Amino acid sequence: MEVILAKSAGFCFGVKRAVDTVYEQVAGGGQIFTYGPIIHNEEVVRDLEKKGVRVLEEEELDSLQEGTVIIRSHGVSKAVCRRIEERGLGCVDATCPFVKRIH
Repeated sequence: MEVILAKSAGFCFGVKRAVDTVYEQVAGGGQIFTYGPIIHNEEVVRDLEKKGVRVLEEEELDSLQEGTVIIRSHGVSKAVCRRIEERGLGCVDATCPFVKRIH
């Protein structure tokens, strides 16, 4: 059987950028969280968990004491970013630029 790989296989620009952002933050050290799964890909989320990245659910935000929260590729409201910053946490916005333009 011959397998033909499509030219466009892989992540779109925004998802690749978000995933790369998380891996860069991991390399820098510290506690890293993603606000919800960074993307809808269980393999990537599991790999990041092995590297110490934790998926943060909305209800957990108020109990978080330290760390950096990375906003997922499909974005969140400005209020969520403010909440993160008000808690004194690092906030890295990995929202796809195309999605951000629509918001």
